[in-house]
Amino acid sequence: MEEKISKAKYLAITAIVCLVLIFNFLSLASPILGASFGLIYLIFYSFILGSLLTVKKGWQIIFGCLSLFSVISIIGAFLIYTYQFNDYLFILILLLIPAGLFIPYYQFKPKEKFFLKKFLKEYFDKFTERKEPKSNLGLVISYLVLAAINFFLLFKGQTAESIQSPWEVVSPKFFLIYFLATAVLLTYLFRANRTKLPIIILIIHTFLSSSVALIVYKIGYGFDPFIHQATELIIAKTGTINPKPLYYLGQYALVIFLNKLTAVDLALIDRLLVPTLFSLFLPPVIFYVFSQWLKKNYALVLTLSFLTIPYSGFIMTAPQNLANLFFLIAIFLSLLYFRNLISVYFLYLLAAATLVIHPLAGIPLLITVILFNLFKILYHSYIRQLSLYFLAALVFILFLPLAFLVNGSKINWLPQIHRADLYLMGWVDKFDLPLNLAYLVSLNQAVLAALIISLGLFYIAKHKLLKNNAAYFVAALVILADFIIARYFLTFPELNDYDKNFFVQRLIALAFYVLAPFFLIGLYYLIKKFWAEWPEAKAKNWFNKTFIVLILSGVITISLYLSYPRLNQYEPAKFFSLSQSDIKAVNLIEQIANFDHIVLANQMVGVAAIKEFGFKKYYANQFYYSMPMGNPQTFYQAYLDMIYQGTKRQTMEKIMQQANVSEAYFVLNRYWNNAEKIAKVAAANADSVYDIDNGKIYIFKYTNQ
Repeated sequence: MEEKISKAKYLAITAIVCLVLIFNFLSLASPILGASFGLIYLIFYSFILGSLLTVKKGWQIIFGCLSLFSVISIIGAFLIYTYQFNDYLFILILLLIPAGLFIPYYQFKPKEKFFLKKFLKEYFDKFTERKEPKSNLGLVISYLVLAAINFFLLFKGQTAESIQSPWEVVSPKFFLIYFLATAVLLTYLFRANRTKLPIIILIIHTFLSSSVALIVYKIGYGFDPFIHQATELIIAKTGTINPKPLYYLGQYALVIFLNKLTAVDLALIDRLLVPTLFSLFLPPVIFYVFSQWLKKNYALVLTLSFLTIPYSGFIMTAPQNLANLFFLIAIFLSLLYFRNLISVYFLYLLAAATLVIHPLAGIPLLITVILFNLFKILYHSYIRQLSLYFLAALVFILFLPLAFLVNGSKINWLPQIHRADLYLMGWVDKFDLPLNLAYLVSLNQAVLAALIISLGLFYIAKHKLLKNNAAYFVAALVILADFIIARYFLTFPELNDYDKNFFVQRLIALAFYVLAPFFLIGLYYLIKKFWAEWPEAKAKNWFNKTFIVLILSGVITISLYLSYPRLNQYEPAKFFSLSQSDIKAVNLIEQIANFDHIVLANQMVGVAAIKEFGFKKYYANQFYYSMPMGNPQTFYQAYLDMIYQGTKRQTMEKIMQQANVSEAYFVLNRYWNNAEKIAKVAAANADSVYDIDNGKIYIFKYTNQ
């Protein structure tokens, strides 16, 4: 029977929670009180909102929270762009959410009142009915011990130094223990009688897998997150940002809302956002979707098997990563739409939220949802309307390229295809078996993914379901066509060749995400082949099961390794992380410098300045620390000249004249190539020299009298 919370309890909970949150926001600013009542607020109203989306108990909070975050992102982005997302409007949204849900929730008279005691008793009865054998209990305890050891190793390796890879400071034992933990977890999932406990453990394992950078990099990981955190801080203080971008605002609104709701440090919320949501949302969604068709044990195993796909896009918070997460969740939930278990409006809501977070994912998702909706409408007259459907798909191919052109891209009438673009397979041997296997997967991941997706297509074709899923292939082809157009027929004046390739390559990931359900179906086909009973030979059955557990555990461990920056003989590391020495350097410069000055330094020192002082000042339309972003980049080019073209005083004097300042600083990190030689030359022609942490960073002061 449908159960609903009484109106009196709803109003009482709303009054208490909202009053405490508002009082804490305006007066106490206690993170403990804010986090506690903020969590109650999110869970309670996620449950209420989720009750409007599904009657399935236990899943209302997941669906409701996704919807709640989407609504907050959309409304917050609108306010930031059109007016302000200030303190008064935060309080208004805080109150409007429970007020707006009250009437829809009670639109239909409840058949039975909701009693927490009764709900818990029913759950406990089900829990005892599905009693696990002692061997399963042993597997659960073994996994938790191994996972705890891995978390301990990550915290033990935590550092504030400049590193190129987390694996430089994390013990190599981490991989062996992670492999064993994954194998134990897989064994348990194949044997589990329950579902909620395995899902909780899957959430823990997903968070363990995606939180390596979050834990190891004490100050923070990456480059972009610091830029976004500084922007979010400005919006949190002023309500808006100028100039107002047309993108990223959805993430900014969500982070700022959670910051005001909980009083937890904004930078910490930002850092936690994507790895936490990736862990909390994706495993339950994948399980719930596949449990509609498969035995629950296989659905659990497929949920863990998603980690065979490298997930570097979900290890840190950035608008593209958050948008990709919403994109992926929407794709999996669309399977429920075709089964009439959710409304298409839920998918449109996720698409709208993705659009205001990052259009590069939002526009393709909106197109995909429209194609799904159109396909379902035309399905009963599929043969007669097939040409109309494909014509619509061809029209949708133009939408994203047109958006690029409106945003400043130009048409390239002479596209060039390089040999490297056709490189799909590879092999490298550096006489290191574990790394050879890892890079065998890495260099051939496109081919491996295509093969497994093909197995998934074979499986659904075998069950005469290929036509039913045609919309997924059409949507993937539309996004793939957009990639080809953007890669070869458009130019992006604001981006260099490397950044352009990295930018448009994101469309390949989105095309794969559209086909991700079929990738997992292909894995299911393989797993079932090995895990199915072999009555004619128990030994063979045991061998096959052991084999599939070890292979899956190995591939998931390889995926973990490939999801983070690597420093080995197979490929060069891309960048150094932000360090405490960088922060000390920018603070020292701030103390000794005149107000008007510029600093030539690598991008991570510039990030340290943004972290400490925000977007403080600009000269000649450039941030006063040299950065490889925006246009022009004469400061950064001058920095490169100091590094590679001879460390000349004339370079510093020329850039000071251009910026119209009389003081400039050249910052050199010790990890730079030929740092000692460069430092020696710079010391000879600089006015003053300072060093940070016994020579980890040198600061050279130049004045132009």
